[in-house]
Parts: sequence; structure tokens; C-alpha cells
Amino acid sequence: MRAIVLALTLPLLLSLTPWFGSTASWTGRHLRSTTTRPATAPMLSYPDGVAVGPHSTVYVVDTDNATVLQINAAGTLSSLASTGLTYPTGIAVDSSGTVYVADAGAHSLKKISAQGEVSVLVANAFTYPSGVAVAADGTVYVADAGSGIAAGVIKKISPTGRVSTLARGFNKPSGVAVAADGTVYVADTDNNSIKKISPDGSVALVAAEGLNKPHGVAVDAAGTLYLTDTYNNSVRKILPAGTAAPLAQHLTYPSGIAVDGAGAVYVTDTGHAALKKISPEGAISTLADSTTATVASMNLGKN
Repeated sequence: MRAIVLALTLPLLLSLTPWFGSTASWTGRHLRSTTTRPATAPMLSYPDGVAVGPHSTVYVVDTDNATVLQINAAGTLSSLASTGLTYPTGIAVDSSGTVYVADAGAHSLKKISAQGEVSVLVANAFTYPSGVAVAADGTVYVADAGSGIAAGVIKKISPTGRVSTLARGFNKPSGVAVAADGTVYVADTDNNSIKKISPDGSVALVAAEGLNKPHGVAVDAAGTLYLTDTYNNSVRKILPAGTAAPLAQHLTYPSGIAVDGAGAVYVTDTGHAALKKISPEGAISTLADSTTATVASMNLGKN
């Protein structure tokens, strides 16, 4: 029944413009108070961002429960952080295992240590941070959806903590990824397109034809691009030469996406309140959902 309700409401929820009042934050869904979260075994409610870190650990944001969960290579699902977050959306992890979270409800970028300690990296610098990515040199990129048409920006946080704007003019960008060469890719959601930003800040179109509210974007070491085509309920990949092809279909409002070193793709199938894995051949399996507290061994590739 819950999956049916999510499927009915998600198109409206994902399309609403973020608005923030003086006492509450909204994205078309009221924020759940951290004091009312159930103290039960971890399971997914409204998964959004996903990332793959060292030792093949997969991290996923559960927005409704204001938590970050982790799944190790043995398939055990556990909570990394269940306090200190307000309305988390995007997530990234660096080579040392430090996790970065876009906390839209707090208008901030936060980081989580391997021990689960949450701290603020950048406070009150965003309108609605929705996606985050981290480069090999420690530079962090944040997609800030803004509060109006073409008000979205991509911000850059240097390893020393300096915040700057890399590019402007996006329309509710939701996802961001950074390639090995420093190119930044953006899911420009309400423009139904994927764009790229060069290190000098120039913006170019990568893909648009047939896309319907793309939300997440990821890039592998070879430069292959992966994206969640949310309203088309599918995942696509774009080869470095520019050739686009479907990777998986028949999902329900997929949101976040990540890829590991072996080419396996991880997707939050938000309409089903599930985290799914897509093999390089396109086979789909469920790693965690709203009913499971542990999952089977994932046979993850090395990163």
C-alpha cells in the first residue's frame, strides 16, 4: 500500500518548488521531527542520495527518517548517523571514508566521520542543497536548487573551506557528479537535461532528448555517465563518445545514483522505498527496502 501512495504522490512532490518558512522547511512534504523517528532496526522510508565509498560500502540517505544508512560488503545494513541531520538529500564520500551530506532542511553541507559523528562543514550557505559530489583533491561540489526559475547554482567548496559559485542559471538542479578530469556534471532537473561544467565555469549541454525530470547523475573512471531519468522510471548511461542507451527500466521514480569500480550501479528506487543494484548487464536486484533490516551479500566490486 505504501508503494502505491508513494507512486501517486511523488510526481507532485518532486516538481514542487522548495520554500522555506521561518519555523519549518518544505519541499511539498512536511519535515518529520527527529524526536518522532521510530527507534527500530534500520530500514528505508524515502531514500534519495546514494554513494559508494572505500571497502565497497554503500551509503544511502533516508530523507524521511533524517538518517544516513550504510551497507557493508557482507550485506549488513546499519545506521551511520541518525541525529544531527534535518532533511538530508544528496550524499558523497571521499577516499578516506568521510561522508558529505546536503542537508536541505538546515540549508547546510554537513560531514560525517566513519564513527558517525556529524559536523557542519558549511552553514546556511544554500537555499536548497540537493546534490553533492567530492573530487579526488577534496573539493566538494553542491547543487543548490534555489527557490525559483533559473535560480539554481552549483557551488564549490575548496579543501580549505572557501565557498564560491562555479556556475549559475540552472532550473532546480538535483544531482551533481565530478569526473577524474575535473568536469562537473549536473542533472538540471526542471530543464530536463544533463549539463557539464568545465573547470573554467563554462556550461555545455550533454543530453536532453527524451529526458523527463532527471534527478541523479554519476560518472565512472572511464567517463561513462549514468543518470536517473526519474519521470521515465528508468536509468540511462551515456558513453564518452556521446552515445546514449537505457540501462534499466520499470523502476518507480528513481532518484539517487552511484557507480562502483566494477561497473555496478546503485539506485534509490524512491517510489518503492528501496535501494537497488544494477549489474553492468542490466540485471536489477534489491539490496534494501522498507521491510528489511539486513540484506544478502552484494558481491561488490573493488573501488
